[in-house]
Amino acid sequence: MHWSSAVKIFVYTIALVVIQAQWIARLPHPGLRADVLLPLMFGVAAECSPIMSLVWALVWGYALDALSGKFYGFHVGSYVLAVCLVKVGSERLELQNPLYQMAFVGICALAQSFALWIFLFFDSMDAYGGVATWLNPLFR
Repeated sequence: MHWSSAVKIFVYTIALVVIQAQWIARLPHPGLRADVLLPLMFGVAAECSPIMSLVWALVWGYALDALSGKFYGFHVGSYVLAVCLVKVGSERLELQNPLYQMAFVGICALAQSFALWIFLFFDSMDAYGGVATWLNPLFR
């Protein structure tokens, strides 16, 4: 990877972190709060080496977990999973096809929702007893 593309990815990542932290996190309906950095991790995994991609996923996942006010490892886990899926999938599939890219993003978004459901299940049932809380990950 050249320095110019690394700088472009860094600036794009910063812009997406600001958008995620300032606007998307404040949407009134929690089901509409999509993770805008998840598709970026696919591009990083496709362009960078495996170690650099994992470091990128860990750093920015930790940053978003810290910005959310609670560190559960939710973003770290989903970004590392996305990078690993792309690296393993790129050996067997042609990831230049937009349909494959959309399928990978969809699989990772489903994995994020599933992880959120597991967290809500094991967390205190008193605070998360409403039906709307359980439907929010479905809309993500």
